[in-house]
Amino acid sequence: MSKVLVTGGAGFIGSHLVERLVGLGHDVTVLDNLSTGDMGNLEPFQSEITLIRGDLRDPDAVNEAVAGKDTVFHTAANASVSLSIEDPVMRCNQNVVATVGLLTASSDAGVRRLVFSSSTSVYGYATNLPVTDAHPLQPASPYALDKVCC
Repeated sequence: MSKVLVTGGAGFIGSHLVERLVGLGHDVTVLDNLSTGDMGNLEPFQSEITLIRGDLRDPDAVNEAVAGKDTVFHTAANASVSLSIEDPVMRCNQNVVATVGLLTASSDAGVRRLVFSSSTSVYGYATNLPVTDAHPLQPASPYALDKVCC
């Protein structure tokens, strides 16, 4: 059984990952600020996880969350394309700067593996189908650029 952290674990993708990890017997901690996530997504297995309600931009919350973890699954992001266009600096802080902080804290804590969830938006308007990792990066929004940077 490994000790894992899922950032954004109350979100759509994160909560499905949490459900699977709990089902496999892992010791799961979720770090989520619940700005877009929903506690209802975690309700069926809430008693089997540790929830840290905190923001990735808060070093204390991140340090607490990564302490003693073997693996971090980073699914947290502000994925709103329209909001990334309205305020790209804030979105960059929420996505890129927060990810750098998570990477640093994970390294300092001795986390062995970090799995980052990107987005097909990094490929822009795909010219080659099906889209593979070999497709050229062509981000068409600040959100997509954030994912490329991460």
